[in-house]
Amino acid sequence: MLTTPLSDEEYDQLDDLLQDLGEQAMDVSGLEGLLTALVVGPRPVAQAVWLPKVWGGDAAGTEAATGLVLRHFEYMRKWMEQDPGSFEPIYECGGAWSAQAWTEGFETGMRLDAEGWAPLRAAHPEWLAPLQREGDDWERAVTRSVIQINAYCHPEPVKTVKVGRNDPCPCGSGKKYKKCCGDGK
Repeated sequence: MLTTPLSDEEYDQLDDLLQDLGEQAMDVSGLEGLLTALVVGPRPVAQAVWLPKVWGGDAAGTEAATGLVLRHFEYMRKWMEQDPGSFEPIYECGGAWSAQAWTEGFETGMRLDAEGWAPLRAAHPEWLAPLQREGDDWERAVTRSVIQINAYCHPEPVKTVKVGRNDPCPCGSGKKYKKCCGDGK
């Protein structure tokens, strides 16, 4: 249940619940930007640290709002683990979602672990430029930047294949592994 994406009605409900907290609370656009930064970022940030940023300070979200926020977080986490190439920010899906609020939310997430983001800032500032609303086409460039950041911070593990002694050698020699690379001489 926690990794099920929110429906359109639940996004609307969450946006209403966040608005009810006051203008200091994030909207759904900012929330998704924040969650994206947390998910693709270099290190985990404790929920007790980031959740108050959603509410905008001393206020606390309702049980319903908290449940929807945490469900969306888990869905985003699973999505970026399983199919990061299909990522698109919510503002590209139409509706009233704001690219400005989304990137502000992403920047908030980065500030929560500024030290962890420092190596990426130094190595690839061009990936961060669209997230800071730099460039002529920054809104469209965000998607590619997020995918690149995710790959940088969470590289896919190298898959090793167990080769049997009598299997063909993976080097392509045509010999059995035990008579080629597995010879040990």
